Amino acid sequence: MTMPASSSRPRLLLGCLAALVGLAVVQQQILLRRPPWLQSVAIQPLRSGAAALDVIFSRPMDRSTVAASSLVPDLPHSWFGRQDRLRLLVDSGQPIAGPLRLELLGEDLRQLPLKSQVVWWNPRPHLLAVVPSEDGERLKLRLRDGRWQSLAPVQQRILQIEPLGNGTGVALVSDDSEARQRVLLRQLDQHALSIREQGLTDPALGSLETLESGDSGSLLFAHLSSNQLGELLVQLGGFEPDSDRVWIQSEGKEPRLLDLKPSGPLRLLPDGNGLVLPSFDGLELLPLNPSLDGGSRQSLPGSREVKAFCSGSGRALLVRHWPDYRRSLELVIPARPPQQVWLGEAGVMAAACDNGGDRLWLVLREAGLRTEDVLLQLDSEGQEIRRRSLGPWRLSSGSELDYDPVSDQLLTVVQKPAADHGRIALISGSSLGLEVLEQPAVLARWLPAGGVLTDFSDPSR
Repeated sequence: MTMPASSSRPRLLLGCLAALVGLAVVQQQILLRRPPWLQSVAIQPLRSGAAALDVIFSRPMDRSTVAASSLVPDLPHSWFGRQDRLRLLVDSGQPIAGPLRLELLGEDLRQLPLKSQVVWWNPRPHLLAVVPSEDGERLKLRLRDGRWQSLAPVQQRILQIEPLGNGTGVALVSDDSEARQRVLLRQLDQHALSIREQGLTDPALGSLETLESGDSGSLLFAHLSSNQLGELLVQLGGFEPDSDRVWIQSEGKEPRLLDLKPSGPLRLLPDGNGLVLPSFDGLELLPLNPSLDGGSRQSLPGSREVKAFCSGSGRALLVRHWPDYRRSLELVIPARPPQQVWLGEAGVMAAACDNGGDRLWLVLREAGLRTEDVLLQLDSEGQEIRRRSLGPWRLSSGSELDYDPVSDQLLTVVQKPAADHGRIALISGSSLGLEVLEQPAVLARWLPAGGVLTDFSDPSR
């Protein structure tokens, strides 16, 4: 006697379900016994120390075992984070003079060991400079061996250079004798991370894009600003009414137009959460994503201008202009009123701060019979740590103090009164020792190291 087909189908279905459940259990056990592996290693630009890496594992790790990883040279460092995302922070102290070798070790929460993985890392930035020539000015990058590489065709005059905060490129504003301004963006492919020491090479040139090319007289000014996410704010002002435009350029995304009418140059905040908007009444802090940030405009009245951001702490340095022609330097700390750290009648030519906002530098120019530029180092309370005269050198027009926490150096351009061109100057952040390079320059900035490594494979496959 045969069993009806209708009664055998439920049994067959139950058998298939049991087989699938068994297969899932077996796969789960295999996955649980599989050792962890690296998924990615990325340079983290926002940091409170000298340099930082973000490391992502395939599963949650025991941080105390990952802390056994070796760093060569053995610089003071710490591990932070939890679960599968950890951060290596190299403490500020001695300057980093070369590449670092990191051998990653550790165990996951089931005490399964990570297969040892070596990562080579060069956190040092590259030096960018606008170099004068017979036919105009060129934007150049200094290679590790000291040679210089051109990043863009010669321009009659370069007014501003703005490195992208994640190191993936550099933008510039140029103009010519007919007031035709251009905004160019050179993409760069950095090789500051590698699984082999030989893989640490100079940046490779990517595409050269024209973001804006004004007709004769159509642009009154152009200004650029970038944040640590690599976003670029482009601000253009024209002669015609309502011709001003502001947009944010992000890699792989359409430009985002901003409905703003600033009265001066805009600055993006380093963390990517907002921007500083100059107004006729002072400065305003605007969130870029109000619906996500849950914030609104914050105002700071008075005649102030932003001089520098202390990118690892959310702090900033402002110069305030008083009605009696005095000037003051203010340290702005989130959720606190501005703290005055210097007050005087000298001109504040440039200012900078370290990532934590603990050390401040400013260049003062005393007006009188003998004009002299003086460099001061202050602490966060405004106490003077040391000072030095720049002697026969003065900061060139438009020069900034650009601080690099990796080498603990300030970068600027200095010039003698009778000289035709300025020179690149490196200043020790600790001793204020001055080194003037032979290379003539108009402007100079640091290009931060950047990059992500994802070419790791599951060792059990």
